[in-house]
This record gives sequence, structure tokens and C-alpha cells, in this order.
Amino acid sequence: MDRNLLISASFIGILCGVWAGAAPLIGLSIWAGFAGCTAFFASGIHKFEGFFITSLTGIVGVGTALAMIWLSGVIGLGTLGVGLAVGLIVVFIVMMGAVPWLRFVPGIFVGCYSTFAIDGDWKLLIMSYVVGVALGMICDWGAEVLVKRFGVS
Repeated sequence: MDRNLLISASFIGILCGVWAGAAPLIGLSIWAGFAGCTAFFASGIHKFEGFFITSLTGIVGVGTALAMIWLSGVIGLGTLGVGLAVGLIVVFIVMMGAVPWLRFVPGIFVGCYSTFAIDGDWKLLIMSYVVGVALGMICDWGAEVLVKRFGVS
């Protein structure tokens, strides 16, 4: 068995369990938080830079979802209008990847589609998502510290 993996997995599992139990008690969404935590790890960017970029891209993603909703209303045409609005906004999402601090385009998509999953409650989503990104950063940092202290090289 890989001792370092066991140390990391145990620490991350404990913190995620605490999050799942505590989030509802403080009025946050467990699953939106896990979306933020997962996005942090998926970004491959560590520490505060990862926190900043993952949080920012997720929040921008929420804005793109709201833009899709607004634009589909402006276009009208039922589901055809929704399709056109989504297609146009997705073009802009992908193009945002050229901006260095928005380079984690999957984070934009996570924020965007999480908005629809949480029924448009963007305030709850943003709070939960950013706390989840912090959870991911703490999991990453803490696991690294524990492996250095108790793991094998």
C-alpha cells in the first residue's frame, strides 16, 4: 500500500466529511462546495494562485450562466433561442482562456453549469463554491505537509 497516498486520502476524506456535515449548518450548499473543491484540484494550480484563479473562473462562470438566461430571453424563440444563447456565450467562454487569469476554462464551465444545477441561486452558489475552493486549497496544502512529516520519500 502506498503510505503517502493513504495519508493524503485520509486527510482529504476527513476534511471533506467535515465540510459535508458543516455546510448545511452554516447555510451553504454541500455540492456547490464540492464543485469548487474539485475545480481547485482539476486546475493543477496550487496555493493562493490556484485559489484565486479557480475562484475567479467559477464566479465568471456564474456570470456567463446569467448571461445565457438573459440572452435567451432577449432572443426569444423558445428552445431555439436557448440554443443560440448558449452557443454564443460558449464562444466567449472558450475565448476567455486567452486571458491569463481566466486560463482555467473548465472552471468557468463549472461555475456556469453549477448555476443551473442550483436553480439560479447565484449568491448561494458563489459563497459555497469559493468556500469549496478554499477547502480544496487546504486539502492540498495539509496533505502535502502531512506527507512530508509522516510519509516515506
